[in-house]
Amino acid sequence: MQTTLDSILAKKYLIGALLATTFVILLANLMGQETAVLVGNLTYVPVAGTLLVLSFLILRRFGTTGHHGTAWFSFAGYAISAFIAEILWIVQELYLKIDPFPSAADVFYLASYPFLLLFFISYFQPVKKAITKKMVFSSLALAIGILIPSLFLAVEPETNTESSIIALGAIYPIFDAMVLVPALIGVSLFFNGKVNFMWSLFCLGTLSTFIGDTAFLLGQSEATYYTGNPMEIPFYWNYVLLSFGVFSQLMIFQKDKKLEDFR
Repeated sequence: MQTTLDSILAKKYLIGALLATTFVILLANLMGQETAVLVGNLTYVPVAGTLLVLSFLILRRFGTTGHHGTAWFSFAGYAISAFIAEILWIVQELYLKIDPFPSAADVFYLASYPFLLLFFISYFQPVKKAITKKMVFSSLALAIGILIPSLFLAVEPETNTESSIIALGAIYPIFDAMVLVPALIGVSLFFNGKVNFMWSLFCLGTLSTFIGDTAFLLGQSEATYYTGNPMEIPFYWNYVLLSFGVFSQLMIFQKDKKLEDFR
C-alpha cells in the first residue's frame, strides 16, 4: 500500500502537472489564436502519449489473464484509440488544413468509450458483491442530471449547425454519461475501502471529459471553438488524471512485488 509520504508526493506532482498544463494553454492563448491552435494541438502528444506508454507498462505487469488482465487490456485499447484520434486531429488541422470535426478522428474517439466501459466492468468483477443498488441508482441519477444540460446544448434549436453534426455532437455526452456511472460507483467503493485511490482520479478524469465535451458543444453552437481554447483544458486534465491513476497503480504493484520477494 502507499505510504502517507507517497500519497502526498503523488498529489503534489499531480497538482503541478494540472497547473502546468493549464498555464501552457492560457499562455498560448495570450499570444494569439494561431499560437493557441498550434500549442493546443501539440500538447495532446505528450499528455495522450504518456497515458499510452503507461497503459502498456501496466498491461505488461498484469498480463491479459484474469479480471484485472482483461481490464488493463481494455484500458490499453482505450489509450490506443484516444492517441490515434488525437494524432488524426493534429494531422488534419495542422498539416492538411481541414476542419477535423467531423472526421475520421471521431471514429477513434468514439471507439475509445467501449474500451473504457469494459475496463470498468472487468475491474469491478472481484468486488461486484460490494456494489449496492443505492450506489448504482445514485450514480445513474447524477450522470443523467449532468447529461441533460449537455444534450440541451447539443440540440439547441437556435443553433445553425447541421443536423448530422448536432447528432454526432450529442453522442459524446451520452457516451460520457455511460462511463461516468461506473466511475462514480468506483468512487463510492473507494470511500468504502473496497478499491484504491486510483478510482478518484479515474472518476475526475471521466468527469473532466464530460465537461470538455459540453464546452466543445457550446463552442460549436456559438462558432467560438478552436483547438487550444481554454475550454479544452478539461480534455488535457483527463489524460493527466488517468496517467497519474495508472502510475499510482503501478507503484502499488511494484511495492507489493518487492514485499513478496523479500518474504
